Order: sequence, then C-alpha cells, then structure tokens
Amino acid sequence: MGRVSQSHALPEPDPGPAQARGLRAQKKHQTRLAMHRAALELVVEKGLSGVTAQMIAERAGVSTRTFFNHWATKESAILGVVGDEGIRAVASLREKLEEMEARDALRAVLREGIANIPVDPGLRDLKKHVMAEEPSLQLISSGNLHAMQNELVDVIEEALDGEYARDHAVILVQVSFALTRSAFAISMRRGIDLVRAFDQVIELYDSGEFNR
Repeated sequence: MGRVSQSHALPEPDPGPAQARGLRAQKKHQTRLAMHRAALELVVEKGLSGVTAQMIAERAGVSTRTFFNHWATKESAILGVVGDEGIRAVASLREKLEEMEARDALRAVLREGIANIPVDPGLRDLKKHVMAEEPSLQLISSGNLHAMQNELVDVIEEALDGEYARDHAVILVQVSFALTRSAFAISMRRGIDLVRAFDQVIELYDSGEFNR
C-alpha cells in the first residue's frame, strides 16, 4: 500500500471562536500571574520604593505597554488587583439577585472571587511576606476592600425592603466577608483548597454550632 501523500492528509481543525476566546483568556491570565509574581519577588529583593513598573515588566518578560494594559500601578500588580474586581462583583451580584436571596447571591459572588485566586502556595506565602513587610500596601488593600464592600451594600440595599434595609445590607456584607477571611485562615492552616475551606466555613456557620 502506498503512502498517503501530504496533500491528501486531513487538515487540522481550526479552533472555534469559543475555544479561541478560552485560549486568549488563559494566556492573559498566565501573563498577569507572571507579572504579579515578578512584582512580589522584586519587592522582596529591593523594597517597595525600589521597584518600578518597567522593572516588573522586564522580570516578567513583557513590555511596559503590556504591563499597563493589565495594571494601573505597580502597587496593583504587587497586590494582584486588576482594578475592575469591584465592578465585576457588583455586576455578578445584580445578576444573581434576580434568582437568589440576598445572602445566597452574595455568597455565590464571594465564592466566585476566591475561586479565581491563584492556588500556588509559594505565591500566596510570598504575598503574605510582602504584605507584612510593606504596611502601605495594607492600607491600599484595605481601601480597595472597603470600597468594594460599600458598593455591594448599595446593591443589596436596593434588593431589600423595609426601614432597616441599609442596616441589614451592612450586616450581611460584613458577616459574609468575615466568613471569607475565616476560610482564608483555615485554608492556610490546614493546607486545603480555598473554595473547599469556604464551603466548610459556610456549612459550619449555617449549622448553628456557634449558637450553642
């Protein structure tokens, strides 16, 4: 039997639009992660004041233009905060409130958020070290978190009825974020997946064990 000529070989299928978008999103995520890691490593080596956006870009193997396509400042790259987290969380919450109660909708949004956090223990420990050494980053991070919480409170207040809707919304957001912080602590202490820790914290809290 003769060989099949190259001209008659079946062509490789072209990736469809959905697959192409998925590959682009994955590449974008990997690039962003590389810059985040580079930023943390440089802060450990040189201190926050000794690091520039150009240095982070060079360490990550990208151009300065690419850096600013992903991050607004060097601090955002160090913290791993793109800048639109609050906007995306609010949009997701509004969408979920159409089908869920406020508590469940907010928990689903927070669960989505932590599911996107890098699971690399080394990267997480590196960030923890940097945050401990650079108090100014703590202030920036706290400010970002506070702004997001206020936006979520506003959205939940709109969905609730009654004279104390604002108070209920504030309590719901504060409790939900406290449970999320507990999940972070348990995940690090026990070395388990963050989403799994979050689910366990929610289950324990809802079981009423704390009321006994």
